[in-house]
Amino acid sequence: MVTASHLPADRNGLKFFTPEGGFTKSQIQQLGVRAMDCASEWYTRGMLPPASGDGAVMCSEWVDWMPQYADSLKQAVIQQVNRGETPLKGLNIVLNSGNGSGGFFQAVLEDLGADVSGCIHNTPDGSFPNGIPNPEYTPMLEETVKACEAAYADLGIMLDTDADRCGFVVPRTVQDNGVRADYEPLNRNRLIALLGVVLSREAPGCAIVTDSVTSEGLATFLEDNLGLKHVRYLKGYANVINKAKELTTTGQYDAKLAIETSGHCAMQENGYLDDGTYAAVKIASLLAREQGSNSLLDLIADMEELDEVSELRMTTKDGSLDTMQKVFDFCALEFERLCESKEDPVVKSWEIDTDNLEGIRVRTGNNQFLMLRKSLHDPIISLQIEAQSKDEARESMVKPLLRAFESEQQISSALDMTVLKDY
Repeated sequence: MVTASHLPADRNGLKFFTPEGGFTKSQIQQLGVRAMDCASEWYTRGMLPPASGDGAVMCSEWVDWMPQYADSLKQAVIQQVNRGETPLKGLNIVLNSGNGSGGFFQAVLEDLGADVSGCIHNTPDGSFPNGIPNPEYTPMLEETVKACEAAYADLGIMLDTDADRCGFVVPRTVQDNGVRADYEPLNRNRLIALLGVVLSREAPGCAIVTDSVTSEGLATFLEDNLGLKHVRYLKGYANVINKAKELTTTGQYDAKLAIETSGHCAMQENGYLDDGTYAAVKIASLLAREQGSNSLLDLIADMEELDEVSELRMTTKDGSLDTMQKVFDFCALEFERLCESKEDPVVKSWEIDTDNLEGIRVRTGNNQFLMLRKSLHDPIISLQIEAQSKDEARESMVKPLLRAFESEQQISSALDMTVLKDY
C-alpha cells in the first residue's frame, strides 16, 4: 500500500502486509536487499524494463476495492445497530477528513441515513489547503467544533491523512428541544474509555491494549467500572497491535482492541487492521443505539479526568539520536534518585510504576503521573504530565525535576530544557 500520513514526507512511503500482519523491520530490510539484488542483476543482463512506451511493465488490470470496502463498513453499522438499512437516520454527522483519503466515508454515512450536509474538507487534495489532517491538531479540532455548532450535529468525526487515526467531537449538553450544544473533543483517554463501554457490552471481561501514556483515571475506569483488563504497552501502533495479537493467540487475554491515545485504533473483529473509519463505525453505531436525550460523554462520566495534560518535548543540543539515547539514561537515573529520596517533601510521594514497559513512569499521588520516554523517530525526550492543575504540575513535578536535571552536568550540557523552564 502506498501511504501518506501526517508525518513529514521522508516518513511516508510503502506499507507491506501479509496474512500474518505487517512486515517486521527485518523483513523490510530483507526486501530492500532482494530488490537491490534483482535490480543489479536485471541491469547487468540488460533486462531492466522501460518505464514507458510499448515495452513498459504495467499492471494488466486496474482493480477498485473501494466499493467493497465501503460496503463492508455499511454492513457493520447495519448489523451493530440492527434497525434496518438506514440505521443512522435522524442523526446529523459532520465528517472532516482534512482533504485526505477518508473523504469516501461521507457517502457511507449518507447511505446509512445520516444527514451529512454539514461535512467539511472531504475532497482529496494532496496540498492539504485546510491544514494538517491530524485529529490531534488544534486547528482541525477547532474547525470541526465550529462545523458541528453550525449544523447542530450529533457527532463530529475527524480522520487523519490515511484514515487510520480518528478523533471525535460531541455535544456536552442536549437541550429540551433536542438542540445539541457545548461541543467538546472525544479523543485520547476519552475515546478509549468510550470504546471500552462498547466492548464491555459486547465482550464482557475482554482486554484493551493501549500505549504507554494513557491516564491513571482511564485504567481505573476500564478495570473497576467496566470490568475489563487494561494492558498498557509500548507506544507505536505496531507495538500495541502485535501485543494484542500475542495476548489473544496465547490465550492470556481476549484482546478485542489495540489503540493509541493518538486515535490509532485496531479491533480484533476487523482483523486488527488499524482503521479510523472502523472506529467511527463503532462510535456511530453506539450513538444510534443510544439515540435520545443524553450525551455520549455521560457514558464515561465516572472516569476521572485531570485538568492538566501536557507533553513537553526536549531536544538534544546537537540533534543526535546517539546523544538522546545516552542522556535519557542519565535522566532516568535522576527520576529513580528522586523517588528514592524522602528528604524533599515535594517528591516524597513519588513512586515508580514498576509495571510500566516504556521509558520511566512515576506516580505522584491523586492519580497524577509523570512519564519520560524517548521519541520513536527524533532526537527528542518527551515528558508526559497529567496533574490536577497546571500550578500543581509546575510546583510538584516540573520544578523539582528541572532542579535535578540542571544539577547533573551530563544532562544539562546535552539537553535543551527551555520547555521545562518556560512551563
